[in-house]
Amino acid sequence: MASNIRDIQDIELLRHYHLDKTNPDTWVDEEDLPSWVHDDDINTDHGGRVTPRERRTNSIDEDFALSEQMDMLGLVKGNIFMGKNVRGDTNLISSTQKSFNPQRYLYAVHADTSYDDLCVGVDRLKGSIDQRSSALKVLVQNNFDRFVSAKNVIDSVYDDMKEKTLNETQDYGTHRLNTILRESYGKAHEVINPVLERREKIDKLRSTVGLLEPYRLFFNLPNTLLESIKQGKYQLAAKDYTKGKLLLAQAFPATTPSVASDTASAHSSSSTLIETKRRVFDKVWSEVERIVARLRADLESQLEEPWRGMEEHERNIKLLFELDTKTDPVWHCLSSQYRWIKKIMSESFDEQIVLVEELRKSDEYQQSQNITLTGRTALFKQILGAVNSSEFENQFGKEPEVKLLMAIHTGVKTLSDLLLRLLPDFWKLAVAFMDGKIQKAQKRRTVVDPQRMTQCIAMVKDIIELYSNEMTSILIDSLVLQRPGELDDELLPKQEKSEPEKPEPRRESAVVMAVFLSKIITEVSNCVNDINGLSLRGGAFMILVELMQRLRWKFVKVICMSWGDDARFFYQHEDWTLQAENSQVTLFVGLFYQFHEFCLRSAYRYASIWTAPTEEAVANDDVLAVVPEQYIEKIRDAFLDALYSFLDGLVHLAFADPERPNNGESSGSRSLENLNGGGKKAKAIDITQLDSRILITISNLSELRSVTIPKMLTDFEKTCSVSIAGDGKALIDIVDQLDTILFDDFIKRKTVVATRLITDGILYGGTDWSACPKPTGVQSYMYETLLSLVVVHAQISEIAPPLVFRALSALLINIAQDCLRCFQEVKRFGMGGMLQVTLDMELMNHSLVQYQSASSDEILQMIYEAVDRSYHPEGGENLQVEMAGLKRLLSEAKNSCYVQFKCFKKPK
Repeated sequence: MASNIRDIQDIELLRHYHLDKTNPDTWVDEEDLPSWVHDDDINTDHGGRVTPRERRTNSIDEDFALSEQMDMLGLVKGNIFMGKNVRGDTNLISSTQKSFNPQRYLYAVHADTSYDDLCVGVDRLKGSIDQRSSALKVLVQNNFDRFVSAKNVIDSVYDDMKEKTLNETQDYGTHRLNTILRESYGKAHEVINPVLERREKIDKLRSTVGLLEPYRLFFNLPNTLLESIKQGKYQLAAKDYTKGKLLLAQAFPATTPSVASDTASAHSSSSTLIETKRRVFDKVWSEVERIVARLRADLESQLEEPWRGMEEHERNIKLLFELDTKTDPVWHCLSSQYRWIKKIMSESFDEQIVLVEELRKSDEYQQSQNITLTGRTALFKQILGAVNSSEFENQFGKEPEVKLLMAIHTGVKTLSDLLLRLLPDFWKLAVAFMDGKIQKAQKRRTVVDPQRMTQCIAMVKDIIELYSNEMTSILIDSLVLQRPGELDDELLPKQEKSEPEKPEPRRESAVVMAVFLSKIITEVSNCVNDINGLSLRGGAFMILVELMQRLRWKFVKVICMSWGDDARFFYQHEDWTLQAENSQVTLFVGLFYQFHEFCLRSAYRYASIWTAPTEEAVANDDVLAVVPEQYIEKIRDAFLDALYSFLDGLVHLAFADPERPNNGESSGSRSLENLNGGGKKAKAIDITQLDSRILITISNLSELRSVTIPKMLTDFEKTCSVSIAGDGKALIDIVDQLDTILFDDFIKRKTVVATRLITDGILYGGTDWSACPKPTGVQSYMYETLLSLVVVHAQISEIAPPLVFRALSALLINIAQDCLRCFQEVKRFGMGGMLQVTLDMELMNHSLVQYQSASSDEILQMIYEAVDRSYHPEGGENLQVEMAGLKRLLSEAKNSCYVQFKCFKKPK
């Protein structure tokens, strides 16, 4: 009994808290429960159906009862439904179900139970019922007052409800509900009727769609096209458009079969249907054509956009053909590209020209033309030393003339790059158009207009002509500004004066010009050769061939002109610094050789630059780079003229006063220094002295004659493959002439002192050569003359030791000639006079013995003959004895002046 009560309480507990079992596994919030769970007062709907809550409760009860059913007779232990002997429907044998059937229960549970056991089970059942009844009585007894109180409350509530709502006036509480239902019905009618009407329309549309189902793609075509265009899928749009055309052709074939007369009415109705169908299709197709027309316009506008690549243009052209364009998209693209290429090339050219002119007119560039001589020489040496460096532009990029040529080179590179970037795609499209390849690919039987083919070639020629004109303007017309009165074909200004003129407003340095001209002509040559690979037609490429010929000639002339100009004033770069390995020659000679060779190589490079000679594609082969004879002649003339100008500058350096001291000295004693490896001063020579400059210049000429000029001539012949032996011989003759002029001038000035001493000593020294006594020693004039030669020897040995022998040999001849001249003027020599002359000449002859030559010996012999002819001996004189005494005096004289004249001795 207590167990049953506990089961009932558990069920009520589960109902109250909306639980499925007494030990739930998860927590469920109240707001998460269904709405019907909170409706505690209503268990049924208006139709008397069980609410979800009641169904849920019943289900719980049933499940609980079925899961916990025990044997009422107490004969079967545990859950009777777990036993294998249970038969039949469990609802009929469950004591908690209304459909419980005792017979079925006995049959299902106790079919095998004996009678005695059943009797025992009946007794147990009766006892259980009695216990339950007593329990209910106890329950009623314990809660009777509650039952009474609840009954009173219920009656009171019922009376109150009956008085207010549960009466006939309120339709027993249903008046308000009926009103709401009627209003709901009206509103539902208003809502449902349009839905039903729409449903009817939907049915009609569904039937129509069923008929047009095969053409669904066609009717969706406008939306499909718009979506594809919006996503940029133009190829898909063109494909859908082609499918739409096919569907339209299938829907309305060109020919239809004839219809019999007995089916005329059916044919009439079919015609009406086809006409209706056609109108629908035409409406859709007109929308498609409107969309496609807008797409065609967009694609044609894209053909005019130059920033798009040629691949994209070709794709758009194919799309336009697929979209049945009425115009020729290829020609439209070519025309647009042609106009844009000319426009961008012209604009780029104008920008570069403006930049070059601004640099040329800038104050910085104008001031650079008046740079000081010291600064110009230092800059020239730096530039010449870095001509082969990859950092040349970075190192000298701030120099105004470098800036200018860099701007010109940038302009040429920009225009060449533009041509190489734009022309190949343009020509590729033009060839495809002229050959009809695009039309064939689209299976269009279109014959290309010959006039348009001619126009295509003309457009290409026009672009090439524009490039050629721009290059001509930059590199030929305005590359180098000519000076007033200077002819274009003139290589070098004529030099009528031996002394160079004052510097004129200078152009860019030949070295800087050569560096950038090499880059420029290489840039243009590469561009021309690349264009040659396109195999242009109609003579377009020959425009570039002519351009290259003009550029080569112009560049050769420009470099020859600058070469000559710099050579004329190259003497300004002489700073009188001696070479470390050859202290008799200045660095000036090596600097000129480096400059001369660089200009020669640069000029020949311009003349021999290779370009394709015809429109046919030709591989770059150096064998084809044949230099015309006129180029070689131009280079040869410039080569020789520059050398002659340089030689004139050397002479000018020797005779003109130096404009500045070397090594930055500002005092009057300008010194020339040669620094050894340790940084010590080897010698200091006063270059303000004419003799010093002449001796150094003679040494430089000697270096030129023996080493530098032969090397230059050999280099020229190897470079240009031309022999200039005749010109070389003439050049050496000029060097010899200049050497003779300078040397003779030096000897002449040095001979003046000796001549005055000899003349004064022989003719005006008060000596009576006819009656003078026997000699006691060498006369003073001879000592003084030999001492003057010691000074000359010291001077030459300090500056140019190799010139000592040559100079003293020449001076010896001149002194001997002066002696001969003076002695020839003496009418009579006595014994003393003759012996004095012999003593003096023998001392001179012995002191300068290593400088004697056939000429000096001959003159000395002539002196003795002249004295002998004027000699009148006196009686009683023993010549042999006198000559012995003379030898003794000569020996004493040599010993006494050994130290003074030791420099004349040949080094051991």
